[in-house]
Amino acid sequence: MPHRLEVPPADALFLVGQVGKPHGVMGEMKVIPETDNPQHFDELPAVYVGAGPEQVSAYAVTQVRHQQTKLGLTVLLVLESVSNREEAAALRGLYVYASLQDLPALGEDEYYLHDLVGLRVSTEEGDAIGTVQDILELPGNDVLVVARPHKKAALIPAVPAFIVDINFDAGCLTIRPIEGLLD
Repeated sequence: MPHRLEVPPADALFLVGQVGKPHGVMGEMKVIPETDNPQHFDELPAVYVGAGPEQVSAYAVTQVRHQQTKLGLTVLLVLESVSNREEAAALRGLYVYASLQDLPALGEDEYYLHDLVGLRVSTEEGDAIGTVQDILELPGNDVLVVARPHKKAALIPAVPAFIVDINFDAGCLTIRPIEGLLD
């Protein structure tokens, strides 16, 4: 009998993928990863599946495999209590979350993108710009959406040419804008 897993609060969950099609007849499912390193799935003891972080069910991970496709690496996941194709198909389209405490430790100068949300943004000269409101994960590079008072949000490419410093302790991010970036 499966053991009962506790569901962490919604703010302690991190989106790692979306359930795709069933794979085979034994409950295995394809997961389209939302992470730059799908091998992180290998270390997860459990995942939380649902329409959003407030509406998840907990599942112990029993097997993880990877499959190279023309779109990149897909995760093949087997979850405890999902034992056939129909049960896997019922989860299709739902989001897969991991507990923040189950995510792998980061190296020096590494961070998760969600850690940038809420940081104050200023220029090298000290001019306040606004606050990071969201991150757009685009094919070329990630883009910070910076909310500005009484102005339209600024879109700042998250590349070293623009991001000069990130200081999590002080809660701020320093940018080097080019002409027209903040217009």
